[in-house]
Amino acid sequence: MNKQEAAEFLGVSVRALERYVQQGRISVKYEKGKTRPTANFDPIELEAFREQLNQPTIKPAIEYRQTPTEPQQQTDKPVVYTGEIAEFGVIDKLSSIIESLLARGETQQTVPIADKLLLTLPEAQALTGLSREFLREAISEGTLKAAVIGRSWRIKRSDLEEFVAGLF
Repeated sequence: MNKQEAAEFLGVSVRALERYVQQGRISVKYEKGKTRPTANFDPIELEAFREQLNQPTIKPAIEYRQTPTEPQQQTDKPVVYTGEIAEFGVIDKLSSIIESLLARGETQQTVPIADKLLLTLPEAQALTGLSREFLREAISEGTLKAAVIGRSWRIKRSDLEEFVAGLF
């Protein structure tokens, strides 16, 4: 069975089949072809591998912790959750973590555009109402002073105000 046929037989892509070969999960024999060696797969091995692929894998969630009723005992007992989550404490912990992350994002201070000394091109566009093309053209002509800092243009607020005042 060639590579394409084997991939169709397993219901996977040719690239996935090649990965299985690289991982050593399937063996392949190469035979001399007209221009290059051709890969040949054993149908019996592919049938066994297809059965292995189609088996569902279920991994139980296990949490190791010490039971509170026996504080003197040092062995940890596994707690296995089957089906729905047995304890709602887990949900409470997760929700408190999410809330703290969201609250952390709110505490980051952002400076309003009107108070910034250096502006990016989109900020200058929003502040003046001029188009991006118009501002870029003014920068390339030299009528608006700007500098590239990092990967974007920065415009001094005072230079932008001077430029806008000179328009009319």
